[in-house]
Amino acid sequence: MLGSMIKPDLVRQFDWAATSAGPIEQWPEPLRHAARFALLSAEPMAVLLGREGLIVCNDAVHHLFGAHYAGSLGKPIEAVFPDYAAFCREAIDLCFDGIGSQFDDEPMRMYRNGAWETAWFHVCFTPLADVNGTVSGVLLNISETTASVLALRDARNSRERLEIALDAGGIIGTWDLDVAANRLTCDERFARLFGMGAETGRAGINNNALAGLVHLDDRARVRNALAETVRTGVDYKCRYRIITAQGDTRWCFDAGRAVRDESGAIVKLCGVVIDLTSQIAAEDALADSERRFHGLIESIPQIVWSADREARHDYFNARWNEFTGLDPTRLDAAAWEKLVHPEDWPRVSQRWSECVATGLPYDIEYRFLHHSGQYRWLRVMALPVRGADGEIMRWYGTSTDIEESKAIEMERELVADELEHRIRNLFALVNGLVTLSAREDAASAAFADRFRRRLSALHKAHEFIRGRAPVHTGAKSVQALARAILAPYDDHGRIAIMGEDVTLQDHLVTPLALVFHELATNSAKYGALASDGGSLSLTFRCADEKTMLSWVEAEVAARCLEADGGGFGSKLLTQTIERQLKGRFSRAVTPAGLSFEMEIPT
Repeated sequence: MLGSMIKPDLVRQFDWAATSAGPIEQWPEPLRHAARFALLSAEPMAVLLGREGLIVCNDAVHHLFGAHYAGSLGKPIEAVFPDYAAFCREAIDLCFDGIGSQFDDEPMRMYRNGAWETAWFHVCFTPLADVNGTVSGVLLNISETTASVLALRDARNSRERLEIALDAGGIIGTWDLDVAANRLTCDERFARLFGMGAETGRAGINNNALAGLVHLDDRARVRNALAETVRTGVDYKCRYRIITAQGDTRWCFDAGRAVRDESGAIVKLCGVVIDLTSQIAAEDALADSERRFHGLIESIPQIVWSADREARHDYFNARWNEFTGLDPTRLDAAAWEKLVHPEDWPRVSQRWSECVATGLPYDIEYRFLHHSGQYRWLRVMALPVRGADGEIMRWYGTSTDIEESKAIEMERELVADELEHRIRNLFALVNGLVTLSAREDAASAAFADRFRRRLSALHKAHEFIRGRAPVHTGAKSVQALARAILAPYDDHGRIAIMGEDVTLQDHLVTPLALVFHELATNSAKYGALASDGGSLSLTFRCADEKTMLSWVEAEVAARCLEADGGGFGSKLLTQTIERQLKGRFSRAVTPAGLSFEMEIPT
């Protein structure tokens, strides 16, 4: 063992004369005395000789550092521990200046137990001086603190893990209640919540003092819950409000368990407190939002409904029951089919399936069974709500009773059909009169033929507007409409229609027909179509879901150029294009002719 190697006689046998320290007999008395003291001590000690710091250590140092450092006797400390040379040099130099130093929990990388490891030490460097203050060496006291450092680190880590666990669970503090003394101790977080200092919380406070912070309406509930736990040992759980020193109200939830002594008596309660203020505020806000939402939904005169991603209806407002008289929770696919008019069901089913599959807006009119036993017309509209991944999560829709508007529409259709019948008869009557007149006056035959063609074109234009013309069996287009309206005026091929064509939606046909008719009649009265030499060109362009028209008249009559454009026709164009069609237009009159530009959404 190294111990036998560093007994006083071994130190005396060492060839100190070959070192900077010189023979032992020449060492100063403080140095020799310190060496004897260190070698005989049971505590790890070493003497560092001279500024070079030659090592004389006892057996306890050997056991502390291990066999790897057994040959350190008489060697400079900087050579034995090269990684800490600068640290040792600075401490030795301070000692030779008469200044000792100590270091707590100093880490050191060392080879021990067959591997490199980090250990921590308490190290004290003390100058060894004679009565004149002359320093000849350093007394080194060493004690290992690795165990306490690691224990402290584990405790700190455990505390951090506890803090993380408390935070993750929404727990803001821990407490202990001494049942006999009615004294509560707590951590800093609990103390802060209840307006106490951390030291006060650790020292403890009478529980009755804390009870005064509890909301007056909740004190009895807290007191009864604590008493029940102390009496029976059941877990303590209580939700209550406290009033802070700033006058704020905060919601808390306490949870605790009883701790019994050897006899089974309950001596302590241990628990945690959770601050529920934000959660309660969120719950109140959610409840208020739901109340306002349901109030709004129930005030809407339409049936409001929703369906899940599988198209299963899962919500209806009260209008559903008022309309159908049925319990919506008992609806299934078979029930839906019975509620929709048999003639409408195939169309409804197909359209709903297409929208569910594609996510397109759902908009359809069909007849639905009323609680009276009669079918009533509904307009049903719905839109999908998509999640962050773009997938449809739900459908929200409304069903509006349009029975009365449908009845009015049918009434209007009947009147329009009757009017159409009479207009058709008028056209036939006028055409017959023209034919008879032409037979009586052969000279007017050419005029009568032109007049009949114009009359026939006017009739076709009227049928186009009414949706009776053959073009309505296919797609309606803006150019087809323009040709139908202008055909009565194009007896010499002087009207040119060109450019892009676009299919018209039903609601655009009539207002556009009025616009074309107004422009054509104005041209026939005052513009290019009023003279034999005039010409008219219509150029259509389509872009960004809009249709643009350039209406250009050449060889316009002078009276058209003098018109101020402020009459009924201008008002009709403004009302139709800007207000009804949500478009815009402009007119320009020059000596060369008239230019009309229009842009409408299509």
